[in-house]
Amino acid sequence: MDAARATAMTLRVLTWTLLVWAGVTGLACFAVSRAFALRADGASGRIVASVWSHGQIIARAVVTDAAEPAPALDAALASNPGATRVDERIVGEGPVVTRPIAALPMSLVPGRDGLEVTLDGRTEYLTPDELLARQAYDRGINVAALGLTAGLDAELALAILAERFGVPVTGLLDRAKVRRFRVLRSIPGASPPRVITAETMTDEDVRSGAIAAGRFLARGVDAEGRFRYLVDAPTNRTLSGYDWPRHAGATYFLAQVAALLDDARINWATLRAASQLRDHAMVECGDNRCIGSDRIVDVGSTALAVIAFAEIAKTKLDPAYSLVVPGLTAFLRAQQRSDGEFMHEYDRSERRRIDVQFLYYSGEAALALSRAHSLLHDPADLDAARRALARLVGPGWSFFGSRYYFGEEHWTCQATDDLWDRAPNAQALDFCLRWQAFGHKLQYEAGETPFDAEGAYGLGPLLTPRLTPVGSRSEAGIATLDAARRAGSPASELSTLELQMRSSLALLLRHQFRPGLRHLLVEPDAVEGAMPASEVDWQLRIDFAQHTGSALVRWLSLGR
Repeated sequence: MDAARATAMTLRVLTWTLLVWAGVTGLACFAVSRAFALRADGASGRIVASVWSHGQIIARAVVTDAAEPAPALDAALASNPGATRVDERIVGEGPVVTRPIAALPMSLVPGRDGLEVTLDGRTEYLTPDELLARQAYDRGINVAALGLTAGLDAELALAILAERFGVPVTGLLDRAKVRRFRVLRSIPGASPPRVITAETMTDEDVRSGAIAAGRFLARGVDAEGRFRYLVDAPTNRTLSGYDWPRHAGATYFLAQVAALLDDARINWATLRAASQLRDHAMVECGDNRCIGSDRIVDVGSTALAVIAFAEIAKTKLDPAYSLVVPGLTAFLRAQQRSDGEFMHEYDRSERRRIDVQFLYYSGEAALALSRAHSLLHDPADLDAARRALARLVGPGWSFFGSRYYFGEEHWTCQATDDLWDRAPNAQALDFCLRWQAFGHKLQYEAGETPFDAEGAYGLGPLLTPRLTPVGSRSEAGIATLDAARRAGSPASELSTLELQMRSSLALLLRHQFRPGLRHLLVEPDAVEGAMPASEVDWQLRIDFAQHTGSALVRWLSLGR
């Protein structure tokens, strides 16, 4: 058989293989859709009506009409001032997979679906609001290596149901009929909240969102200047954990808000947080000063502290902070290699630089050195920032999956914008514009997922989009838009990027706790203005509010 005939036969085999694969896959998808799709005809207009007080259900009734008398609900509302009635109308039902039990976590759409369980003629409902209040979504599967969490916490959900039925968890699924249901939530008598979209978002929306995020962080600063680093929103419990890069980043954002709004509480919180860095976290690193508390310190903590101190000094909140900047930038420059890259760690005991690299730190250092030059005009800082940026967008970018991943290194484009008037880098701007174009391809449009995800970034409809990357990418995207405007980029390119940013900012404002689902929170006022990790993950870390808030402030600066 000659080569041409062999090639033709191989192509025919491949073609038929692909056709068979496509046919089998299509039939499988159709069968799964038919078997597990939600059906509205089984909902029968039922409403699971609950009375909530301080994040707890105190009464419940299942009715077929919102106006139907429900004495238990009325009594609960009368005896609990401030309680809220919430109606979750069932609009669709469908089966779930309970065997194997490992399939159950992925059977529900987070934040949209609940469980209906019937046992011995009695039916109990575990509604989306209850699952949100217990933070049961996106807890069932945890792939630590990828930072991925997904699925229902089936163990928690079954424990709640077993308690209600008064039976052991073991064997519950063997005896009970389990279905999922979709709801639409409403609060009788309450006006529906205004929905912020890319088209309806105003500068006042943006400004009030930034101020609310700043006030949330400021409320969490204690007398020593430390933040409430991680908070569980439903219970308002402070969780364990702390690190200096995020402390410094949050301090920077507070300084931005202090410049936006002359507020005594925010001013005090900014200066207390800054003093914690200056007076307690600034240590000797060889011949220089750096930020850290361990034997091994990182470049990111020092870089973000420089950015925070420069902002405080520039805005005249406390000009004396300019005095500590040179000692810190000397450390950053000492960590820089001849090719512009930074060695990201330093061993204080051995007075030795450690030539390793991690995400973010080089971009943070480039921006820090640029901000320091703007403040103090040391040409060494400008030269170091210029060389760092050239490395980041040139030789440091080797392939699509390199350590400065195309969707993550958001500080680089902020440095590009910051340096534009003193050391413009056309290659860096091209890099940032290409990055934003890449992000635009991954940005969800309305209706592409079952979530409220228009403006978020992701790769499919199964996982709940994370909100923190939206905030950080918006910081970089708005900085890119600013630099592109000054560089005279084409209007069509600018308008596309502007709409992309508006869509992301509107998403962040919709999910910010203002006011959010207050009835699910024990102390809603304590978390007002906070930014959750996702639509269903309500852990509140300080950098979530920082990235969102800094993006909002950047947008306002862009308008000016």
